[in-house]
Amino acid sequence: MYKLIVTLHVLAAVLLIGPFALAAFLGHRAIRRHDAEDTRAAARLMARFGLGSLLVALLGVGALSSSDRYTFRTPWVIISLTLYVVTMGVATGYTVPAIRRAAAMIEQIVPERLPAPESGEQNKTEEVAAPPMATGDLVAKQRLDAVAGRIAGSGGLVLLLIVLITILMVTRPFGR
Repeated sequence: MYKLIVTLHVLAAVLLIGPFALAAFLGHRAIRRHDAEDTRAAARLMARFGLGSLLVALLGVGALSSSDRYTFRTPWVIISLTLYVVTMGVATGYTVPAIRRAAAMIEQIVPERLPAPESGEQNKTEEVAAPPMATGDLVAKQRLDAVAGRIAGSGGLVLLLIVLITILMVTRPFGR
């Protein structure tokens, strides 16, 4: 039973934590393109996969409960759980709201996309990029760039913490 739970834990980690760790970078890229909808989608993705990561944690707890070798007092387990809580705090407490805030900022400084003019017989539904921002929006753009930088930084921190957790799970230092 232990091997089955550990297998499910690893499989869930790959399928859920991978997209979770990369969502902030998708949001950063969408912000750089000034695409509010893709920015919002990145925030939703990070929030949903963050919630899904609870399954990974629950499977990890299940694996620990059925293990004869490791307990909740094993140092690498304590460190991993602590890093997981910090990761979730950074991601859901800062990164997701910051990405949502960036989407709102984009909507304020970038006018809606306009439909393409009809040309002859073709009735195209393509979109044309909005005109460039006015100079008055320069301050708003600088604020958006600052938020984008902080999102990239917090996304990098989340990724680093996940890498550290993975290293601890694989190497299992500080324990029997």
